[in-house]
Amino acid sequence: MQPQFSGGTWRDGAAPLALRYLFALFLFVVALAARFMLVDILPARGFPFLSFFPAVLLAAYLAGLGPGLLTAFLSTWAAWAFFMGPRLAPAAMAHSDLIALVFFASILVVDCLAIERMNLAMRKLRTTGTRLRESEDALVARQAELSEANRQKDVFIAMLAHELRNPLAPILSAAQLIAMRAGNDEPLARAAAIITRQGLQLTRLVDDLLDASRIHSAKLTLQVAPADLRDVIASALETSAPMIEQSAANFQLTLPPQPIPVDVDSTRIAQCVSNLLHNAFKFSANQGDIHLYISTGADGMARIRVTDTGRGISPDMLPRLFDMFTQEGRSGNDGNSGLGIGLALTRDLVLRHGGTLTAHSDGHGRGASFEIALPISTEVHATAIAAPLPATAAAPRQAPSVLVVDDNVDAAELLQALLALHGFDVHIAHTGAAALAALAQDRYRVLLLDIGLPDMSGYEVAITARAQGLLDDTTFIVALTGWSDAESRQRSVDARIDHHLNKPVQMEALLSLFDARTLSNNLTNV
Repeated sequence: MQPQFSGGTWRDGAAPLALRYLFALFLFVVALAARFMLVDILPARGFPFLSFFPAVLLAAYLAGLGPGLLTAFLSTWAAWAFFMGPRLAPAAMAHSDLIALVFFASILVVDCLAIERMNLAMRKLRTTGTRLRESEDALVARQAELSEANRQKDVFIAMLAHELRNPLAPILSAAQLIAMRAGNDEPLARAAAIITRQGLQLTRLVDDLLDASRIHSAKLTLQVAPADLRDVIASALETSAPMIEQSAANFQLTLPPQPIPVDVDSTRIAQCVSNLLHNAFKFSANQGDIHLYISTGADGMARIRVTDTGRGISPDMLPRLFDMFTQEGRSGNDGNSGLGIGLALTRDLVLRHGGTLTAHSDGHGRGASFEIALPISTEVHATAIAAPLPATAAAPRQAPSVLVVDDNVDAAELLQALLALHGFDVHIAHTGAAALAALAQDRYRVLLLDIGLPDMSGYEVAITARAQGLLDDTTFIVALTGWSDAESRQRSVDARIDHHLNKPVQMEALLSLFDARTLSNNLTNV
């Protein structure tokens, strides 16, 4: 390998010590030769040290302190021996010559020491720079690993939610079927209610976990629209109705008589209120008072307050109350249950609406109070209540033919049985190809499509059926799936699927959807 005169390679020990000293001797010889060549131009006695400074500086910089000092010594000797007049012993030299010689040697030694200090500083700087680059490369690699791990986590949670929703659908359908056929058998009806209640609780946990993942990955989007805050509260109460009815706590609701216009994602704010009610009832057990009321203030904010007289919150817990996965005590003890996600999710959703969420408690056994503050809309929006429905809205429910397409045999058969109890003519298919074959043989008014079929997706079934003329304009297509992300919903829209519902679907919600479709068709035909 060729020696590199870059300063760093030789000084850092890459070149042998002998080679560095030979290099210093070479520089000295060149300087000496140059001084002899310039003797006719620059008088030796007037400029005896002229050519030696560069040689000493280069030797010290390129070869190190030892070679630099050697060059300095040889240069001092050469200046005394050849360029300062007759060669005399130092004691016999003129004082001015002796002072010049000593001064010259001192300057060379000081220069060598200064250059060595500079070399050491530069060496440390290069080492630090190398370490910083290595650290930066390591951080970039680590960031890439963390990003990939985060992506895999999001994929895993989405897959987990999908896989948990699939068995939840037949479990809840079976519970509804049992409840409908229980009749006067109270133990059987109570068992069905327990299965339904626990199944819905598991569904709630799955939804919270998925929402938390979406928030952290910035994939949660809000569908903001004008709304009356009282209607949002009504939606939250509808969700919480089973819990309120089963609790022995005294629940009180206070709503203002006038509308409260807000621009919110009604589903998400209703979810927030439902979360607060869920906590209030959970930690109030079967006693105490729970109060939900709305108020407005001169600051332009609407406040939703949920208070209870239950277990309360310790002072040291309040600052950490809205942190993710935070619970006061272990889950399963002293009334704790769930994942510790609900309040963190609620706060984030409220903040995304430009609002605030605060909590207050005087300590254990003193109850708790939670308050959501949301900006009141400055514009008054017309609501659907202002436009009464025509008389045709009261038309009785029609029971059209339905095709259920789901590769989960239990889910398909239980949904078929439930719909049959409501008078529907229901057929089932477990693959996309079987669904297309059934549509080719008969016309169905309603198509309930699972998205994750074994041979093709539900989107492909809808697109292919329309392309082959197997569907008409009145066919009502509903996606029943465990995939709830925005991309899956958009793909449903692109496939001209009318509604995208997440599993498990409550029969009441499905029947309400059918009623709305029937009403829409009736109004269109008026």
